[in-house]
Amino acid sequence: MDYQNLPLDLGFAITTNRAAMDRFVDMTDDEKEEFIERSRGAMSGKEIEKLVSSLAQEDEEPDLHLEDVNRVFQGPHSF
Repeated sequence: MDYQNLPLDLGFAITTNRAAMDRFVDMTDDEKEEFIERSRGAMSGKEIEKLVSSLAQEDEEPDLHLEDVNRVFQGPHSF
């Protein structure tokens, strides 16, 4: 798959959602192409995020170390 043809807004949305990115990487090239074509019909950033979130929902186990990133900046007393 040629990632240079990946729309910038879709690429950004995928990289900011770890579960969606993992799912996208595991897809076949044909599945990736189909997903990219579906994203081309999206008219807004909200639609792109909803489409990308649909990838993440297929993952059943959450990535627990990313659940509350803000806690990292609160120091060791918060753990």
